[in-house]
Amino acid sequence: MNYFEFHKRLLTFKKYPLFRTVPFRYLLLNILLVSLFISLPYMVSMAGTLTTLGELKNVENEIPEFSIDNGQYKGEEKTLTLNESEVVFTSSKSRDEVNEINDDTILAFLSDGIYIAGFQNSTFNYSLIGDVNDKESLEEFVNSQMSSIYFYVFIYILIYVIVIYFFIFTLMLILSSILSGIAKALNKKTDYMNWFKLGSYAVVIPSLLIGILAVLTSHYFWFILILAIPSYFYYYKKLPVKKKTKSKA
Repeated sequence: MNYFEFHKRLLTFKKYPLFRTVPFRYLLLNILLVSLFISLPYMVSMAGTLTTLGELKNVENEIPEFSIDNGQYKGEEKTLTLNESEVVFTSSKSRDEVNEINDDTILAFLSDGIYIAGFQNSTFNYSLIGDVNDKESLEEFVNSQMSSIYFYVFIYILIYVIVIYFFIFTLMLILSSILSGIAKALNKKTDYMNWFKLGSYAVVIPSLLIGILAVLTSHYFWFILILAIPSYFYYYKKLPVKKKTKSKA
């Protein structure tokens, strides 16, 4: 059956029992989509960071003179504006004060480390950037190493999505088992895999909304997942009651 036909059934509350016929590959596809939607803010942020880094080569003459000595930034205080984002050079803020950095800042050379927007752990020691220790080496890096950065960021995003994928898969498997157990205790004929298949469809649209809003607002509105509850409840109502077995006289 067509993949989107099940989405139509979900939204129109029709033929819910037939969710048991969902191919396993559709379930895996749904989990992948949910993982991508949840990861969307990170991917957009990383793309913006890379774009801005690439623009640094157009303003090389504006990059301040600085040096990194023993893991400490020494140089001018300056903020560059690129594509409505900021690249900051400062010795007045440390990694412990990263929360004070402007939301528009995608890259900052701090007193004791570097801030890169989009990463789960957004601050790093200067040792991470190796040979970049002054203005000249930064210019050389931007001009010659950006292709390598794109590759590493792609690998980072891939690993991030895979981790999210397995987390969501495990979480939904546990939830499906719990719901199936509750339904069984309430004398319903049920199977956890059917709950899993239904649930994989029920969370796709809410997770898409969560991802889009997170991109726009930088906040995850997890409560949107309650939109999946009516589908779960309706599926439970459609489960047949277990027939009582007659005891032999």
